Amino acid sequence: MKPMGRSFRSCTLKHALVGVATLVCASACSWMLVGCADRELAGRPPEKIFGERGLGPGQFVYPRALAIGPDGSVFVVDKSVPARIQRFSAVGRLETLWHMPISDAGKPTGITVDACGRVLVADTHYNQVIIFDRDGKELARFGSQGDLPGQFQYPTAVVVDPVGNLYVSEYGGNDRITKFTPDFEPILTFGGPDAGKASLLRPQAMAMDQEGTLWVADACHHRICRFDNQGNLLSSFGSSGRQSGQLQFPYDIAICPDGSLLVCEFGNARVQRFDQKGKSLDLWATSGRAPGQLAYPWGVAVGPNGKMYVLDSGNNRVQVLSLN
Repeated sequence: MKPMGRSFRSCTLKHALVGVATLVCASACSWMLVGCADRELAGRPPEKIFGERGLGPGQFVYPRALAIGPDGSVFVVDKSVPARIQRFSAVGRLETLWHMPISDAGKPTGITVDACGRVLVADTHYNQVIIFDRDGKELARFGSQGDLPGQFQYPTAVVVDPVGNLYVSEYGGNDRITKFTPDFEPILTFGGPDAGKASLLRPQAMAMDQEGTLWVADACHHRICRFDNQGNLLSSFGSSGRQSGQLQFPYDIAICPDGSLLVCEFGNARVQRFDQKGKSLDLWATSGRAPGQLAYPWGVAVGPNGKMYVLDSGNNRVQVLSLN
């Protein structure tokens, strides 16, 4: 493992303080957000679309990961050669881009931005996590290929909890989640093939809620799982299908300010909103190429501006619409 620098440790402390402040603010403001989930998304046209197919700045080659920073910046990973990360403003204006150090073996499938603004990339085909600042300067990396604690087989996503611990999901045989300390030491694994009802099959994405519990898009089981911080399965919902309440390869998950869940379905070409008990509240988009339609979407995120960003991968674009 590559050790982290002093600035990384100080940012971890800052992350913890920001996380606590976020929880307090979310609790204090939750009354203002009640009813958000009652606003229908179905049939609503996108307010903004940015991106198109191409290798130029602001263009995409089958983008496969999307994240939004605390300042509203939008980060997108696409499969250009070499793989690159592009940062956009909240309204889709390109701000900067950088390339992954190496990507001949394959491209990343996961990206997140923590409360400090660090960009954490699941470098899937190199079995590692690389951490950048918002301008693309590498800060740290950890992981290697294998099935021992701290090793990976195709990591898919990484998230950070309010006190700086990191969770990394993976598939390719391990199909598990590993929890790391802020110093990148593995302390817990869960969800592997021997975990019974908690077993995962391609956990493609994760999201951390206000209570510090972990929501997982268990893609090939066509369900959403919820774990506590000790890796215990608390609940799950979903089954394979195309009806409301069913899922087809959920590839990403995001948490709305009101606590409802947005699930991006790669197989159904839609975003479905659920309450935390698994009741379907809303559907957005159908399969197609027109605005408001999706093709093989890989990502969904919610910005601090209250808007939903959907990574319309097969159409090489991002579609944006308001949740309020």
